[in-house]
Amino acid sequence: MKYPVSIRRCHRDKITQIEQELKNLLQPLAVENDLQNVSSVVIKPNVCWGEDWRSGSTTSPLLVKGVVKWLRERGVDKITIAEGSMVGHDTLECFEKTGFLQLARELDLKVVDLNKDATVKINVQQPNVFNTIEVARTIADCEFLINMPVMKTHINTTVTLSIKNLKGVIPHQWKRKFHFMGLDGSIADLASIISSKLVIMDGIIGQQGQGPLTGTPANAGLLLAGRDQFDVDLIASRIMGFSPCEVRHLSLIAKARDVDLERYAPAIIGDQLSDLHIKFERPVYLLNGLYKGVEILWGDPCSGCAGALSVALERMEKSGELEVIRRNGGIVIALGKGIEPAKSDKLVLIGKCQYRNRDKGMFIPGCPPPGMIVREMLSKFAKGETKYGSDIFVKEAEELYEKEK
Repeated sequence: MKYPVSIRRCHRDKITQIEQELKNLLQPLAVENDLQNVSSVVIKPNVCWGEDWRSGSTTSPLLVKGVVKWLRERGVDKITIAEGSMVGHDTLECFEKTGFLQLARELDLKVVDLNKDATVKINVQQPNVFNTIEVARTIADCEFLINMPVMKTHINTTVTLSIKNLKGVIPHQWKRKFHFMGLDGSIADLASIISSKLVIMDGIIGQQGQGPLTGTPANAGLLLAGRDQFDVDLIASRIMGFSPCEVRHLSLIAKARDVDLERYAPAIIGDQLSDLHIKFERPVYLLNGLYKGVEILWGDPCSGCAGALSVALERMEKSGELEVIRRNGGIVIALGKGIEPAKSDKLVLIGKCQYRNRDKGMFIPGCPPPGMIVREMLSKFAKGETKYGSDIFVKEAEELYEKEK
């Protein structure tokens, strides 16, 4: 059965009244009919790191609390909160900082770190990148999965919504593999084997610009819900001011479904798109001339690598690391297929497209690499310290690239 996407306005000052807002949001989706036969539910929020929900980078625990109460009123007692934080962060520490552990104690919820969970291998029927993917058993075996993402932009994937939020259900090693081999294609593969039974999207405070971590809060004041994660993400992208055709993993999923993204319009209940005048700031990709001491050899790169470099340089400028690099003579950065740089001890090669030139300078793998890995590798020119395991990242990537050859 095809269900609509439900949209309701819910500004931050109404978060204390969230239970009534949720009833209005979910009533058109007939979820209660399915819950009559459900004994346990897994809720997957977006808690990829330890920032408060008011930053727009993590799901509001107050919203999750409202969902838990809504479920309990409908007879579901066994509820699990499950997440796998981003590489370099501990899930339980993130849960503690964001208030989820306190929520779990208060409401007697089970908590699972999906990065440390047992995994199962699931075959991908029409793979873009991977024939099989390892997924946390808690997710693979769950009876009813509720996906609770935040409405955010993303430097690598344009937006990060319910489908991108599924990346938290794979262990760290596989998170790195996704970045090594092709992030959007990998996300589309994952979405083909893990389907949320219900999506409740937190657009009360989203994130725009250089999201999903260091953008600026976007006070969209919205809740979205739906039974089809593709439909919800498509509508959310349009609300944010993006054509779904700009989001490569949505384009890949649409192709597999034989859907024309430009014409496909899921039914909407509640506030209509024509009534929503919201436009999120886009990630910034144009970098030439912005940072003194940084020469960029622009080989027509994809937005993923450009976005990772953009956010890395922005953070390094603010921290003073680029000033140290400038005093040391600067750096040259090459990215994209269409550039053949000269060998130099100041050269940095970014992305899988530059793998062929890796013997000419310092190579940062990925398709695209995470912004934090790009920053950490570039920071070696300033201080040489590592935090997020970039050396392991490079080693694992090069092993995979050799196998692929």
